[in-house]
Amino acid sequence: MNVVPTTLPYFFLKPGDMAITDEPGIIATLLGSCVAVTMTSRRFGIGAVCHALLPSCKEKDQCDSCPERFRHVDCAIHGMIEAFRARGVPLGSIEAKLFGGADMFRIAAEADGRNSVGRQNVDRAKELLEGKGIKVVAADVGGVCGRKILFSTETGEVFLRRLNSIASRGGRGEKEA
Repeated sequence: MNVVPTTLPYFFLKPGDMAITDEPGIIATLLGSCVAVTMTSRRFGIGAVCHALLPSCKEKDQCDSCPERFRHVDCAIHGMIEAFRARGVPLGSIEAKLFGGADMFRIAAEADGRNSVGRQNVDRAKELLEGKGIKVVAADVGGVCGRKILFSTETGEVFLRRLNSIASRGGRGEKEA
């Protein structure tokens, strides 16, 4: 991916983290079965993104005090919404985008009646956002390829690059040239 040089601050979001800001910047993350949810209120000039690993937290009512709260889709979305509310942003002014949720190793979980972790992450995120009345305006989810995203906190734009899957490389761990 060629990235145009910019004077904007650039941050890398690690799994289990969330960032929210009213300052312009670029936040990048890499996704496999994890999901990233971006939320933007252009009216208030606030952008946020999370990188969640698992669909649900076992401590469902303890999201606010959970030390791993942004590792779980349900707690991460709850935390992002609370961060927007704390800044006086009404939910109706938030637009969301959803990325990731790949089945990186082509595991046929559906063969025995289960969904892959990636599918569970995507389904949980969609369910929660819909339940809160937050409109998902774009999504790139599922499949067998990982993704790299670059999120503009100022505009809400997300630039996406799909990465080669391990399965398409014959199971080797190296990147194709």
